[in-house]
Amino acid sequence: MKKALIALVLLLGLLGFWFYGRPAYRQYQENRAARQARSFMEKKDYRNASLSARQALQRNAHNVEACRVSAELADLSHSPSALDWRRRVAEAEPTVQNRLVLASTAMWVQGPPYTLARQTLEDLGDSAKGVAAYQAAWGRLELNLKDVTAASARFEQASRLEPTNALYDLNLAVLQLESTNAALAAEARARLDRLAASPELGALALRWLVAASLAAHDLSGAERFSERLLAKAQAAPADRLQHLSILQESHSPTFTNYLAALRNSVLTNALETYGLAAWMNTHGMVDDALGWLTNCPVKLRSEQPVPLSIVDCYLARKDWPGLETFLLEQKWSDRECLRWAFLSRAASEQKQMLAAESRWRRAVRDAGDRLGALMSLLKMATAWGREDARDELLWHIAQRFPGERWALRELENRYVASGNTYQLNKVYSTMASLDSRNFVAQNNWAATCLLLKLNLPRAHALAKETFAQHPTDAVVASTYAYSLYLQGRTNDCLTVFQKLKPEALETPAVALYYGVLLSAAGDTNAASKYLQIAQKAGGLPEEKALVAAAIKRTRSGT
Repeated sequence: MKKALIALVLLLGLLGFWFYGRPAYRQYQENRAARQARSFMEKKDYRNASLSARQALQRNAHNVEACRVSAELADLSHSPSALDWRRRVAEAEPTVQNRLVLASTAMWVQGPPYTLARQTLEDLGDSAKGVAAYQAAWGRLELNLKDVTAASARFEQASRLEPTNALYDLNLAVLQLESTNAALAAEARARLDRLAASPELGALALRWLVAASLAAHDLSGAERFSERLLAKAQAAPADRLQHLSILQESHSPTFTNYLAALRNSVLTNALETYGLAAWMNTHGMVDDALGWLTNCPVKLRSEQPVPLSIVDCYLARKDWPGLETFLLEQKWSDRECLRWAFLSRAASEQKQMLAAESRWRRAVRDAGDRLGALMSLLKMATAWGREDARDELLWHIAQRFPGERWALRELENRYVASGNTYQLNKVYSTMASLDSRNFVAQNNWAATCLLLKLNLPRAHALAKETFAQHPTDAVVASTYAYSLYLQGRTNDCLTVFQKLKPEALETPAVALYYGVLLSAAGDTNAASKYLQIAQKAGGLPEEKALVAAAIKRTRSGT
């Protein structure tokens, strides 16, 4: 009996260890792998950092540190997956800093007009207005969009929020370098010169001084600043490429040797190899770049982003058969969608349209539900002028990622510009279904239904409901008035307009419907003023047709 009791206790102990000890041990392994990943990153041992991060993620797909390391690795290799990792970090820890990093990543993945980055910053809203880094992030976005005035205001706000942070002072100085006020520009240059001695900001200040010298066509000054920059420990590969540009532009006798030295030094680093090849591609050395890459060590040649460099060479040469041959021999792992997209381009340029379409479909299919990959395809479709493919991708993103409201806004802008009312109706229907509180989308859906004579019972009901909730909104009122008009209630629809402020009636979107309905009611004299406003503002094709018919009626006096 005693032995049986001991055995039972041992069995219960083993079961307890199984149920309680095993998860704890699993968590220990997860955290240990994540710590090792960070340690390897600090040592620049990227292979082991990637391996350790994957081990941590196998145990917990949402381990924040492992996701962050994966994002940094993706950044280093210029992989679009960086966006997906940054999103995962921001979702797990939705701090202001994590979301600002997400916005920064979105800027380079998407490119202008940076709608994803803008939405990310807008979503932070009031919660981050008092954070200097938030204002600075907006400043960088505005600067990328060439809105120097807006960027300057943002950096000034950041400087006020953190007056001891010299980085924001540097940002302001950079903006003031381009001032038409000579004294202000000179003071900005002097501030940057002083900051060049800073251990933390010296390299950044010197980069801007190099850029300012180049903008002023002062090659000797640019070379001096560049040499000071390269002497600093914080000098980056891009700084060496900048120096190479200066030597080439100044026809320096040291250019050839410096280029040769760089070509030899980067052959142990795929990212630096990519950077130098990209420089050669954009500086009239495409054939040299392709020859150099083709003769690189085989292991390096297969490591991303080096294959992307080779693709860039074929693109620059417009060697479509060569591009196709190279890509057909490749396998790009998590970037297969990009390989298929480039294969689609090669087929399209060779007028093989069926193959081009099939390969593009494969690219989208391989991108799956990875936002970063889809964004890269979107960027390519835009650059290549494939408008239909671009629209399909935006719809795909909008449907798979409902939180990415920018995709529907881009579609809206495109269909407004092209006057595609049917597609606009679809956009507004989707917007309204995703957010029942979005009365603007609901009103726009009702308005486009009325213009197209689609789903009229529901459109009339929604126009009435939206007006009841927002009776002072002039655009909502004009939609409701037009709904009443289509129902034969002309007097009632004019009563709706009479309750609006006179200045609201002169808003083009409102004046259009007011003028049309006044004309329909026979008040052609009053209608004329508003129809002129509407005519200058344009509108959708159906709205233009309404205005044209009203003007014709007004002129004929009937």
